[in-house]
Amino acid sequence: MKDLVDLPQPVDVPHPVDPAVRQAHTDVIGLFRESRADGPAELEAVCRAARDRLAALPPLDAQDPRTWSSYALLTKDVQTLIGYLREAGVPSSEPDHFRALLIRVLCYLYEADGAAPGVLLAELVHRDWEARIGESHHDTLRALERLAACLFARGDAEKARPLFERVLLLRSRAFGDDDPTTLLAACNLGACMTQLGDDRAAFRLNDDTVRRCERRLGKDDETTILAGGNLASSLSRLGQLRKALARYRDIHQRRRRTSGENSLLTLGAEANVANTLDRLGDHDAARAINAALLPKFESAAGKDHSATKRTRGRLEANLRALGRDEEADEVNGGIPNF
Repeated sequence: MKDLVDLPQPVDVPHPVDPAVRQAHTDVIGLFRESRADGPAELEAVCRAARDRLAALPPLDAQDPRTWSSYALLTKDVQTLIGYLREAGVPSSEPDHFRALLIRVLCYLYEADGAAPGVLLAELVHRDWEARIGESHHDTLRALERLAACLFARGDAEKARPLFERVLLLRSRAFGDDDPTTLLAACNLGACMTQLGDDRAAFRLNDDTVRRCERRLGKDDETTILAGGNLASSLSRLGQLRKALARYRDIHQRRRRTSGENSLLTLGAEANVANTLDRLGDHDAARAINAALLPKFESAAGKDHSATKRTRGRLEANLRALGRDEEADEVNGGIPNF
């Protein structure tokens, strides 16, 4: 199979490809190689068979870096197959298991620093699903949400904001203000508004979302924790660093309970604690946390993942703030980061 487009692939972590994914990849290649390709009907039949073969795969957690090697292979297959599906007029909107697979691939691209190809794939998928199953369908909104998330991760928060706003509006109309998916949409919009510097409005939205999430979902729900992180960010942006630190510490403890000691979510929560301590002037406490976090991020996500790079940069900054320039140089392999 030929790649649909020549795009930079996201960071890969050296974990083995899941055997089921490897077999599905082999099977899909075999379907196209064995096809006589003697007309539109034959191409349509092969596309449907390949689509359904991938749809039959058991789900893998896209937030777990141990699955990223599997998703890297799946992503290449999906990128190629989407091109063939469009050529053959075969919908990517069915079966529902294939829609779920595409959403997981888009989640992987977001998590593994693949926002640029994620934007292109999400645009194609959302356009197809909007036309075929409707703009308010749950999965169409998930595709739009993934498009907005990848735009946000790519640094295009201005473009992401109206998409997040549309997801929130359509979910609120369809499912109500306190539906879990609506609350997640409010979380995403709140994070985007914070990033754009709309601090007062972001604080009001994030504070309201935390209250509604705690009442509807409970304090340890994933969306509630996300909302709490957004509120902590708002407090930090508004200069209320002590309140932000208390919230970040609480979120870190909840992440440890719900996601595990060394998950990327837990490590990211601890990094927020370190960053706030640094802003409060406690550079040594921040240094100690970042020094412990750096090898954990490297082990979990790889040396070139954005979270690892940010931690390395923060550790260097902590050391320089403490006047320990030689140690700071060593963080970047002995090369000063001018």
